[in-house]
Amino acid sequence: MGGCGMEKYRAPYRLQAPMGGVRLTGGRYKRVFENNVRFLKDFDVDRMLYWYRVHKGVDAPGVPYAGDAGHFENNLKGQTAGEFLMGAGTALLWEEDETLRHMVREVLAGMEACRDDDGFIIPIPREQFFTREYPNYTRAWITFGLLDAGYAGETRAFELARDMTDVFNKSDVLPYVKDLNLGFQGILANTRMYDAPNGAPEDIRIAIDAYQETWWLEQLIRGDHRAIYEHPGNHPHSTLLTTLEGYLDLYRATGEELYLHAVKRALGMYEDKWQHVGGGINMCEFDRYWPGCNWLDPSHNYNELCSTNFWVLLNQRMHRLEPDDAHYVDEMENSLYNVLFASQVESRGYHYLNFLQRTKDYRYLDRATCCASLGTRLAGLLPQFLYAYTDDSVYVDMYASSEAELPNGVSLSVTSGLPESGRVRVAVTKAEKPFTLRLRMPRWACSDGRSYYETHENVTAGAVFEKEFPFDFRVKRYTGGEEIKGKERYAVEYGPLLFAAMGAPNPLTVRFNPAAPSAWFTPVKQMMPGGSVLRLKLKGDRMHEYRAYMDIHDEPFDVYPIVEAPAEE
Repeated sequence: MGGCGMEKYRAPYRLQAPMGGVRLTGGRYKRVFENNVRFLKDFDVDRMLYWYRVHKGVDAPGVPYAGDAGHFENNLKGQTAGEFLMGAGTALLWEEDETLRHMVREVLAGMEACRDDDGFIIPIPREQFFTREYPNYTRAWITFGLLDAGYAGETRAFELARDMTDVFNKSDVLPYVKDLNLGFQGILANTRMYDAPNGAPEDIRIAIDAYQETWWLEQLIRGDHRAIYEHPGNHPHSTLLTTLEGYLDLYRATGEELYLHAVKRALGMYEDKWQHVGGGINMCEFDRYWPGCNWLDPSHNYNELCSTNFWVLLNQRMHRLEPDDAHYVDEMENSLYNVLFASQVESRGYHYLNFLQRTKDYRYLDRATCCASLGTRLAGLLPQFLYAYTDDSVYVDMYASSEAELPNGVSLSVTSGLPESGRVRVAVTKAEKPFTLRLRMPRWACSDGRSYYETHENVTAGAVFEKEFPFDFRVKRYTGGEEIKGKERYAVEYGPLLFAAMGAPNPLTVRFNPAAPSAWFTPVKQMMPGGSVLRLKLKGDRMHEYRAYMDIHDEPFDVYPIVEAPAEE
């Protein structure tokens, strides 16, 4: 299907991402994936469809989800159905689950039965569409959920998404939609619809006409950080990252270099001044921000899981456009381990804000939030992030125990000890013809901190590649709005993982030499009910230990404790 009177993509992806055929076989990735499936299966279909049935005027058993004063479901009616379909649709790409499939079909049938005659599928009176975050956030979440269900094989969902987009593309709200609440985030609903099998040129035209802010793109290209923290829309938010996803989609559709230049400059700006140790984004909403503020105290808003979802998917887009730059995958891996994995509380939920001091956000108890929505989608997409391919090459981007049958005729089996150990084995179990295999050497395992792809030509079935990625310590001195006069605060990373000192009060005080962390920390592997975990024992300190940040949930910790000189070296 053409886009804007041209071939659909003027700047197509150079790498393909699998949409099936990858199975997780063990390790931390599998644990996170399975926890996510259990979380999704605990949703109540009647509760997700409550406002749809009320809107239709039929019996509505159950009650709506109403955590956190009911904001997400009761003020943004329909978003929880979108959340469920995002997570379930992506999970079903890789593993069939009868219960989850049945729930997806029930939700889709209920949404369709209760939508308006013209295809409008948000369960509100039409005159409310102009209010709150309905035309942007809610429309986007429902569109994403329908499309993900479509890709999982429920093809009617593509038609439902198409009908809703057609209604929006002719809506009276278009002249001012980007000026509504968080209006800039609505662009991605249109560009993702364009990517779908039934995408239309109109989707791109509306994205440009209704959402594009050329002045903002030019501000990014100039390197002006006010584009990030002083956007004059409804209020600044890290949601601007998902706007960049949309602009990168516009680059692919049109080939217009302005979009690509702005996105790449923005990525560098975020990494320079807006990214916390561990990969979280130190920008949220309703707070005071400036470049490098690096908030720590939980009284501030930062490290929102939504931001990490946007960050990972934006870097995935860049990896597919510029395949041989491994840095994009480094960013994805860092954020997955140290934010997504750290946000998931078994199968009970996802932390909304992932604080680096005191305790993590309690809102994992609310399953109907924006962050739970995108957490379920990102966890469902984990198998896709491991591999990428072309007709004659395969990229092994992340190392998780898995089996892959790729559309180019190559099958692989990977066993991995990551993130607890660096031992990795990649075996080629099938190859219809010789191919090029590229194995990512992650930055945390490279002495100069710069990742790259190790390239192997003319690889055939039976080839085996074994690696032992070295784990080493890295320390990062804290700078930002919570510096303590006369004190120094340091974070500790080991291998791919961020660690935190356990205990209270905050900030903690510990003693070691940050110039020689390996002389002070001893890694210890400990078996827990869910599998092995890493601990760091601190020399001469029987009161404190360091745990991987992703393994901490409901007890006090400090990622950036005060570090004082030890009494004896």
